[in-house]
Amino acid sequence: MRFCREYYGIISVLVQTAGAWKSSTYEQLRSNVVKKTLTAPNTFTEEAIEFAVDQQMDGVTEAALSDWIGHRKIKGRCRVGVINAGNVPLVGLQDLLAVLVCGHSYVGVVSSKSPHLLPAFVNTLLDQGADINAEFVDQDEMWGKADAVIATGSNEAIAQIEVLAGRQGLTPDKCLFRGNRYGIAILNGLESENDLDGLALDVLLHEGMGCRNVALIMVPAGLEPDDCLKHFAEMRGVFPAHPSTSGRLSMQQAFLTATGQPHAYGDGLEFLLSKGAPEVQAPGHVRWVEYRDQDEMVRVIGALRDEIQCIVARSELREQLPSSWNVGSFGSTQTPALAWRPDKRDTIEFLCGL
Repeated sequence: MRFCREYYGIISVLVQTAGAWKSSTYEQLRSNVVKKTLTAPNTFTEEAIEFAVDQQMDGVTEAALSDWIGHRKIKGRCRVGVINAGNVPLVGLQDLLAVLVCGHSYVGVVSSKSPHLLPAFVNTLLDQGADINAEFVDQDEMWGKADAVIATGSNEAIAQIEVLAGRQGLTPDKCLFRGNRYGIAILNGLESENDLDGLALDVLLHEGMGCRNVALIMVPAGLEPDDCLKHFAEMRGVFPAHPSTSGRLSMQQAFLTATGQPHAYGDGLEFLLSKGAPEVQAPGHVRWVEYRDQDEMVRVIGALRDEIQCIVARSELREQLPSSWNVGSFGSTQTPALAWRPDKRDTIEFLCGL
C-alpha cells in the first residue's frame, strides 16, 4: 500500500500548468484551441468556453489538490480508461487530474463535441515537465488497454458502456459510470438581485446542457417569474446564446402555445420557461414548479433525489432544508470545487481502491 502523498510531486506541475493557461505565454495557444473547439459539433460559445477554462484553472491550486487527496492510500497503479462527455467545455478535467494525482496512467477518449481542450492541456503538462502517462485514443482501442473505466454520458450511452465493460471482464468495482443528472433551484420570493444573477448563470450557461444546470425552479405558489426573466435576459447580454438554441427551443415553444401551457421566452428564443409539473424539459427550457408549503417542496425534491446533481437556494432557506441535500448558493452550479462528487461518487476514493 502507498500513500497518495507520494504523488504530491505532480501537484506542483498541475498548478504550474493551470497558471500557464491563464498567462500571456500561452495566450495564443489557448486562443487557437478555443477557435478549434468552436468548429466542433457542439453548442459552445467563445464566452462560455473562456468562462469554463478560467473557472477550472482557478480551481487547480496546491491547497485544493492536497485537500482532495488527503492522506488516503492507493493499492497500486493501473491504466484507467476515461470516456469523456462533451456537453460542457473541459468537462473531463476533474477526472484527468484525479487519475494523474493518484499515479495511474490515463487513457482518454474525447467526445467529438469537444476533441481539443483536454489534449491541449495534457500537451501543456508535458511542456511543463510533467512525468505522466497520458494518451488519447478511440474507444475501441481504450477497451484493449484499460484496467478500469470512468465514463460519463447519457443514460442510454452508459447502458451501452456497461455492456462493453462486462464483455471486457471489468467488474463493477473497476467501473465508475455517471448518467443523466440536473440541478434544482429553490426560491422563496426573497431573493436578491445577486441571487437572481447567479440563478441566471445556473440555468442558462452552456445552453443548459450540463449535469449541474438548473432544470427545475421550485417556487412558492403564486410567485411569478418576471424578475427571473429580467435577469435571464441580462445574462444573455454577457453570455449570448448559441445560434442553435432558438431553433432547438422553437418547437417546444410552439407546442406550449398550442396546448395553452403558460410560458415565457426571451427575445430570439434565447431561453424558454414554462409552468407545470416537476418534469425536466429539453436543455435551455426551464420548468417553473410551484409548491404550497415547505413540506410539499421537500417531498417533491425527495422523490427526485436520484436524478439530481445539485440544489441551490438562498442562505436562510438552506438552513431549513435537510443537511444531506448539501444545498449550494445561487451561481455556484457552474463553478464547483475541485473535490465535488459527481453523482455523489468520490472519484479519488474509487481510484485509490483500484
